[in-house]
Amino acid sequence: MSSHTLSLLLVTLMALLALTTAAEYNVVDYGARPDGGADSAGAFLAAWGAACNDTGRSGSQPVLRVPAGRFLLSQAYFKGPCRSAGVVVAIDKNGTVFTPPAVDSRAWIMFHHADGLAIRGGTLDGKGQEYWACKKVSNCTGQGPTTLDISQSKGVSVKQLTLLNSKVFHMAIFDCAAVTVQGIRIIAPANSPNTDGIHVSHSRHVSILNTTIGTGDDCVSIGPGTSNVLIRDIECGPGHGISIGSLGWQDGEEGVRNVTVEMAVLTGTTNGLRIKTWAMPNSGSVTNVSFSRVTMNRVANPILVDQNYCPRKVDCPGNSSGVQISNISYTDIEGTSATPIAVKFNCSSTNPCSGIKLRNIRLTYKHKRPAQAKCGNAGGSTSGEVRPPSCF
Repeated sequence: MSSHTLSLLLVTLMALLALTTAAEYNVVDYGARPDGGADSAGAFLAAWGAACNDTGRSGSQPVLRVPAGRFLLSQAYFKGPCRSAGVVVAIDKNGTVFTPPAVDSRAWIMFHHADGLAIRGGTLDGKGQEYWACKKVSNCTGQGPTTLDISQSKGVSVKQLTLLNSKVFHMAIFDCAAVTVQGIRIIAPANSPNTDGIHVSHSRHVSILNTTIGTGDDCVSIGPGTSNVLIRDIECGPGHGISIGSLGWQDGEEGVRNVTVEMAVLTGTTNGLRIKTWAMPNSGSVTNVSFSRVTMNRVANPILVDQNYCPRKVDCPGNSSGVQISNISYTDIEGTSATPIAVKFNCSSTNPCSGIKLRNIRLTYKHKRPAQAKCGNAGGSTSGEVRPPSCF
């Protein structure tokens, strides 16, 4: 091969490499401060604007890069649709984005109409301690924000991210389709109020995989209008467990259907697998839900359906839930309950639970003492070993 031919080949290879290398937009190049000394919101939004307007001609998604360092971000609303097939938000493993103590908004970091969004790595620190303290003495000003809010987007993935000490919810997924959350960590103290780990509502085809969550509220909560959800390989605790609901608060709520929870470990939580509806006549439904291969470690209410939820005793005393619960299965659920009643179906008197299936349930009270089951307005069937014995 002649030197001229070799030179042409090298030029061609370099051109091809350039075409296949994703364009990167580093927030530092737009003025972000990695020492946390000044608000970097303007720089983050400018980098997003450049990445979102990139046509993706290289064949790869443009990348918004957050390098190592600590970045103060007052608030950021990342809005699409973008010109490319999606933007990758890549935060270095030693990169932390943190919020000031006060953020008066529904969300701190929000992605809206961000189809194809991919978030990778790093830490989002919600700095919730001051807000929790003022909330305990009812001295708060403004609304506590969700740390990461993803709405009206499809084809989204969030991986290897750490969410720390959110003021309220850590992550909210609203009106989205085809979302995967995988390998993330969510950390907040057990006494932090309303700090749900991941809340999903009005969304379809959502997968939450290989994730560790410890908070002061639900590890995962599923709201109305949600279907085809897979929750697999989850470690939960502290917190309030994995919850469907609360549902039935507003008229005309859409139902929840096709939810699968499998391979979960819950430790020291106030609830395990919970379905919760308000004691109000509003309509709705929960159907086709499967819980399987779940281990409970000192969980206060391992299996719980509560259709008489009325925490403030306003509007609902004496009422009965209109939400219809049906076709719920529990398979291979084992471990220890921190209370004598390990299985409780407290269903609606006007809309009893139906089609509940218990198979291979092995729950004991504390140190292998027998636990109990309690039923109200519930019907179903059992198979295999069921301890405590069914109350159907």
